[in-house]
Amino acid sequence: MTNQWFQISVIWAGVFVAGLLAFLNLTGEARFAAFGAIAAASIAIVSLEHLVSSKSKDTVRQQIYVSAGTILVLALFTLLTLIS
Repeated sequence: MTNQWFQISVIWAGVFVAGLLAFLNLTGEARFAAFGAIAAASIAIVSLEHLVSSKSKDTVRQQIYVSAGTILVLALFTLLTLIS
């Protein structure tokens, strides 16, 4: 596993934990607002990491992978919200 995939996996894990906390502790519109903030934060983390790092290779690719994983995780939490 390359360093890039490790960073992506850590961000996905953070999204999962934050989404789970939002799912368990918030209700209604506040929960969906938190999901949106989590999604924005995951992309911002990748952007900031590449901003302060000396290597900017595959920035867009990493943002796409993080975005896709984040959307998938938050879509599952949204589906669980709509079911419950």
